[in-house]
Amino acid sequence: MIEVRSSYLIKMKDVNNAMTLWRKGRDTVWPELGWTGRVQQMLHGYAQQSLFVWSSEWENLAAWEEGMAQTKGNAAYRGWSDEMNQLRVYGSEREVFSILEPYTPGDTTPGKVEIRSSYMIAIQNIPAAQASARFDQETLWPLLNWTGQYQQMLHGKSAQSQFVWTAVWDSLGIWEQAMANTGGPEFQAWFTEWKDLCDFGGSREIFRNL
Repeated sequence: MIEVRSSYLIKMKDVNNAMTLWRKGRDTVWPELGWTGRVQQMLHGYAQQSLFVWSSEWENLAAWEEGMAQTKGNAAYRGWSDEMNQLRVYGSEREVFSILEPYTPGDTTPGKVEIRSSYMIAIQNIPAAQASARFDQETLWPLLNWTGQYQQMLHGKSAQSQFVWTAVWDSLGIWEQAMANTGGPEFQAWFTEWKDLCDFGGSREIFRNL
C-alpha cells in the first residue's frame, strides 16, 4: 500500500472558506469518484494553518492514476474544482510513501491529530531499518498501546532515505502522555539500536483531520 500526500497553500484570509469547501468535496464529490482518505490542516510545521493536505491510500501508483482519471468528464468534480482553485492558488508538493508492513489503515476521524515524526536513514542501513520498524510495530507498540504506520518515502525530496512514524491521536495531550511511557527497558533497548541506524532526526509535523 502507498499513501499519496498532495498539499496546497491557502492564503490566510481564505482558510475558513477553504475548510468548508474541502469538507463539501469530501462528503459529496469523493463518493462519486470512488475516493477515500482525509483532508488535513497543518497545525505545526513550515506553513502552519495555511497548508492543507489531501492524504489518500492506494494499492499502488497505478491505482492512484486510475483514481485521478475518474475526474475526467465528472461535472460535480469540475464545479467543485473550479471553485476550489480560486482558493488553493499554490500547489506546494506531492509526496508518495510506501506503507511498511504490517499495514493498518490511516485514521480519518475528523478532529483527531496526526503526528508525523521523520528520520533520515543511510541507504546501506535501509534493510535493517525496515526490519527494526517492523519489530517496533509488532512487538513494542502493543505494550505501549500505540497505533499508526511506519512509512518510507518513495517520491519526494528524501526518497528512499526518509522513514516516518505516523500516528493519529485524540489530542496533543494524549500524545504527550504516550511519549512519557517510553522509559521501559524494552523500548529503550530498541530505541538505542534505532538511533544507531538513523543519521538524523527529520521534521515533526502535526496535522488535524477536517
